[in-house]
Amino acid sequence: MINEHALNPGDFAVVTGSYNQPLVKKVAAHLGVEPVILETDNWGNGYPHCKRPEDVNFAHKKVVIITSLQYRQIGSPVEELELMFDACGSASEIHIIVTWLCGKDDVAHSAGQVSTAAWISRRIAQMRPKSVNIFDPHQSSHLELFYPRRRRRFYFLRLLIEEAKKIGIDQIAATDYSSTRRAFKVESFFNKRLPIIVAFKDHNHNSTDSQISRHRLEGEVIGKKIGLFDDMALSLATLKKSAEALKNRGAEKIYAFAAHFDPTSNAYTALADMLTQGTLTEFITTNSNLIEQKYLDLPGFKVVDVSKNVAEVVELLVTGGSTSPLFEDI
Repeated sequence: MINEHALNPGDFAVVTGSYNQPLVKKVAAHLGVEPVILETDNWGNGYPHCKRPEDVNFAHKKVVIITSLQYRQIGSPVEELELMFDACGSASEIHIIVTWLCGKDDVAHSAGQVSTAAWISRRIAQMRPKSVNIFDPHQSSHLELFYPRRRRRFYFLRLLIEEAKKIGIDQIAATDYSSTRRAFKVESFFNKRLPIIVAFKDHNHNSTDSQISRHRLEGEVIGKKIGLFDDMALSLATLKKSAEALKNRGAEKIYAFAAHFDPTSNAYTALADMLTQGTLTEFITTNSNLIEQKYLDLPGFKVVDVSKNVAEVVELLVTGGSTSPLFEDI
């Protein structure tokens, strides 16, 4: 619960750049302040620059930068974050909130590939922020890369579990073997024990769309409401194969839950087909990333607003409170 009386708008600033500005504006509104939008662009000679509004002064303030680091734009978001950090250099302390961190190595693997997550974390560590706060990192091990900076991990997936409770799903499905651990943790948040279904798949890592070369389903699904849980949705190839397998085995309704929606170029067609043809009943995600209107217009596409959760983290950072109560390992 946000306590606006504990906040002095003159003591802190919420800052972002070209990232998901609608979300940051909602976060700032919860805190009773106007967000500071830093304009980042390239000069005519190609060198990047950051323009701060003339009436903004960060001196002696606590600054919270909210951004997103996505694999398809690797390099530019980190560069923008560095520019914003430098623009806030007069602040008494600077905190960074990353609502979505996914390195290219998370979704495309090849021999000798340098981990972009390690590269990102090294560049952020060199900035020396007061803290680094990450929501639902695709690989939990990424968090350790930010040592020795103070770091916390928070979870939007918890909000999706509450949506699943309202729906009344009968079974939880993991889209692949590596997601089984998450599926069991999701189950622990329900007041009843739910059967777990695991759909096995093999990635073709030569394909950027992670096409599935093998798929096998284990578990009884006839007449059931199934909840497919994942931390991210990209090409939706895995989700499509899993949903089709569940539907072919007699599942009544299938609901897909993804903490982050960062679609590739061909994702729209796949998702539109699933929702319009009845393979998926609903696709439920968060607004951690900016979502194009064409997706929002799809029948059964639902977005859970996470702005209040992010605002609660900001409040604790600027008031010196402990963020531990907001930490849940899912």
